[in-house]
Amino acid sequence: PEKFAKRAAHYPDNPAALGLPADILRLFPARFVDSELGPIPEGWEVKEVHVFAKLQGGKQLPKKHIKPKGAVPVFGGAGIMGYTTESNADGFLITVGRVGAYCGRFFRHIGKAWINNNASLVKVFDPALGEWLYLALQNANMDVIKKGAAQPFVANSDIERLPILWPGKIVTSEFSTIVSQIRRLQDQQGNEFHTLDDLRDTLLPKLISGELRVPDVEKILERVA
Repeated sequence: PEKFAKRAAHYPDNPAALGLPADILRLFPARFVDSELGPIPEGWEVKEVHVFAKLQGGKQLPKKHIKPKGAVPVFGGAGIMGYTTESNADGFLITVGRVGAYCGRFFRHIGKAWINNNASLVKVFDPALGEWLYLALQNANMDVIKKGAAQPFVANSDIERLPILWPGKIVTSEFSTIVSQIRRLQDQQGNEFHTLDDLRDTLLPKLISGELRVPDVEKILERVA
């Protein structure tokens, strides 16, 4: 395509511009071909989601078990809807809202979680491709499979038939490895933020009431650090 021509011509003469090893760079073709997703790099393929994952519907968790804070997130139709102490999934998780205004949105989580009945779990066959598949799903056109006007929903079977771009095992594995490193840092910072957030909510009322004094707080913070 003309819009990519200048960019494609630039990289062969400047291989360091992408910051990729030569063996990986060779896997990115200089030509495009037509596909149902539009122009794609020559040699890449369009495959359906079911080749890489199977969708499994969530299970309803009684509202009395869902709290504003906790260790285990509860995923519903619009993402995290609260927290609980129970779980029905663990590991690298991709969830998708099935019912409601935000249906068709994908969410990523590492660790234990509860997938509620308005959401589904995307069970990835090869964990090494998890980060790539999550981003591929985010770029998929969900509007074509949404149904219902008053109460929009997406069916698991329709999501499994969605076409996504497959660059090949080598590219996706390398991509997932690089992205995983970045994501781990993001997750670590997120966990630290939530710990400090909980600590603030615990200490601030006690400081205001006079139950704690500043020297006491400093000792607590030293223990946390």
